[in-house]
Amino acid sequence: MRKTIIIGVTGGKGGTGKSTVAVNLAMRYAKMGKKVLLVDSDVESPVEHLLLSIERRKVAEMLAFRPKIRQDKCVKCNLCVDNCPEHALMGLPGRIPELHEELCSGCKACFYVCPVSAIEEYFASMGNIYEMEVNGLNILQGELKPGFKQYVNATLETIQRALSMKGDFDIMIIDTAPGTGANIYVALAQCDIVIAVTEPTPLGANDLSMLLELTKKIKKPAYIVLNKATMPGGKRKLIYDVAEKFAVPVIAEIPYDKDIMSKYFKGEFSKTTTKGRKDVFYDIAWKILTLLQ
Repeated sequence: MRKTIIIGVTGGKGGTGKSTVAVNLAMRYAKMGKKVLLVDSDVESPVEHLLLSIERRKVAEMLAFRPKIRQDKCVKCNLCVDNCPEHALMGLPGRIPELHEELCSGCKACFYVCPVSAIEEYFASMGNIYEMEVNGLNILQGELKPGFKQYVNATLETIQRALSMKGDFDIMIIDTAPGTGANIYVALAQCDIVIAVTEPTPLGANDLSMLLELTKKIKKPAYIVLNKATMPGGKRKLIYDVAEKFAVPVIAEIPYDKDIMSKYFKGEFSKTTTKGRKDVFYDIAWKILTLLQ
């Protein structure tokens, strides 16, 4: 069985370019002859299949708990209503509670507190897991269906499926959702190294700070990639101030490239850097391998 290196690519906010970095790194490693699995764990807004313009293949269905109240057993005590953290169950005294499915997180608190076992387990399809292949690169992607709130559970299922496959790959790259919530922790918990992608803006610096607080708490080695480093009006110093505060180095700067940006917003993907320009993604890929030695 292979020893698989797991690299987390994340960003404190959306739009920093983390998916572009994750896909480029995965492609560079594949070109090096490595067996690579790219995991798109942004279950609320997966984009890898769009960036690479490839068809995806459904391989599994993700299920979510939904309470089913037995009217013949319910005693109308409203304990389930009182203990629902999402206020998805609503009811008046003397009436059987009603479920508002769009609010339910599937936590099962109602199932456990019901004193007469009037709540049965029912499972609805909350999303799917897909697999894809392109140019020697394998991709695994989770996607949550609209109206479901179980993004943490969906992320966990996606990561667990990826981990069950890791013995087949040299490198696994996990592209996370933006933010610093529980779904980000789930995605980064298994990583050997975290690449924090940010941009030279006050918001980028603020969210980078929160992200590095998280990596510090979970004791994961982190490194910063500054994307859009040459953007007009950029505040590079803000990013380097955060890097100094957390003693986390900036290992690369990706210049602002209108070609890459325009293709990204059109749902296309720039597979190579601008002609004549140094391949910064290739350099980042090698640097990460060096840091892991």
